[in-house]
Formats: sequence, structure tokens, C-alpha cells
Amino acid sequence: MSTIAQVNNLDKKTINTIIGVIDKQDVSCKSEIERAKMDFRFQEIFYYIEPQGYLDSDSKRHHPYLNKLLKKRGIEFRESPETEFALFHIEDDVKSYPAITNCYCKASNELLNLKYGRNFIKDIEKTADSMYVMSRIDDPFQYPSGVDNYCIVYPKAADFLDQKIQIQKDFFSNFKYPAGFMHLIHKRDFMAKTMFTINKDDKVSDIKINLEFENPENQKFYNDILNQLIYFIENAKWKAAVSGGIKVNSSFKINFYNEII
Repeated sequence: MSTIAQVNNLDKKTINTIIGVIDKQDVSCKSEIERAKMDFRFQEIFYYIEPQGYLDSDSKRHHPYLNKLLKKRGIEFRESPETEFALFHIEDDVKSYPAITNCYCKASNELLNLKYGRNFIKDIEKTADSMYVMSRIDDPFQYPSGVDNYCIVYPKAADFLDQKIQIQKDFFSNFKYPAGFMHLIHKRDFMAKTMFTINKDDKVSDIKINLEFENPENQKFYNDILNQLIYFIENAKWKAAVSGGIKVNSSFKINFYNEII
């Protein structure tokens, strides 16, 4: 009975709107929703609402294409001036309730979905992002910032975060120190700063390696170790990265170094 009473009590305190459930005390949000409905009759606007917290550096990369697609439908593109907060509370001596931010902008966007289709905004943003990717399809995308989240390019790895660890393990499992190589105690013998392109066809190209030795005496083994690195990179099983759901060339960086004894 207590659960039913709690639900009924919650129902009395909230109302359903086009942007979801809001508290009845949130008169500001209710007013913004109604104002958005009135304005929508005269002008259709899509609002980009910046999410709270960390953003990928490329999160707005598709905006120029989105703007063009919206204009074709007579829809204006704008960015919301209000910061988005997932948890926002209004409290004073008289009342206390959870409030919603960006009510006007959210209502305007939902009205677009109601008019043009349930997933209109999601679909048009996806189309715009695909247009961006195709516009530079032959240029390498930075990995991992420029590709889809948690995109795996080394399938032998158990998961996204394990990739570079697994690559290191696989390289050193077959690595052979040249005869006469002078090892150090409690220090890494060498560091190979490596960058290469993983292409759309799963092959690699443009391998760049900067090999540094802790002991200068080992410099004479530069070519030997360099060739082993190149052989491993060229023959490892890579998988093309995906950006916006499209296979792309990606620029991949990794440092190879032996474990400290």
C-alpha cells in the first residue's frame, strides 16, 4: 500500500510534458514549454544543447553540414546559451523541487520530432556526421578521438582499453635482442615511439618510428630493432577504425618498451 501511495503522491507532484515529466512547482519550465509551442508556429529552430561534463574534441564536427540540412527544410540552427545540468534543484524557504534546464530549447527540438518524425533529430544529426566523414574520407582520423567511441583496431585485445597492452605483449613475445645487446637493471633498455596509419582495407602504411636507447652503446642495434618493429606492425592483424559508422583511415600511436626488471 505504501508503494501505491508513494506513486500517487508522485503523480500529484508532477506533470507530463513533451520533454518528459517535470515537477508541478517548476513554473519556469512550464512557461518555457508553452512559449516554445507558440514560437514554433512562426519559426522552427533546432537547438544544440551542450551536454554536461566532458566532450570529445570532435563533438561539433558535423555542425556545418547539419546547418545546411536544416536550412533545406526551413529550420534554423542555434546553440543554446544555457548550460545543461542533469541534476538541478531549486530550493528556498518556501519550496524545494528538482528543476529542468533548457526547457525552451528541448521543447523546440521535441516539436521538430513531432512534426517530422519521432527520430528526426537523431537521424538528421547522423546524416550530417556521415557527410562530414565522407568529405574527408581519404584523410586519416586521429585515433581514438576522431573515431567512434570504444572502436577496436586490434581485435586480439579483450577490450578497447586492453589494446596497447596486448600489442606490446604480442610484439615482445617474438622479439629477439641482438647478440651483444647491453641490458640495464631497473631501467627500460629502449623506447620506440611509433605512429602509423591503419587504412580502410585493414592494412597499415606510413610507419614512423623514433627509437631511443637508454644505453648509447646499443645505438648500433638501431636497424635490427627497427626492422623487427616494422615487421610486426606490417604483419599484425589490424581492423580499420570506424567513424560515424563508416570505415576510415586512422592515425594510431603507440610506444614500445621492454618491461623494467
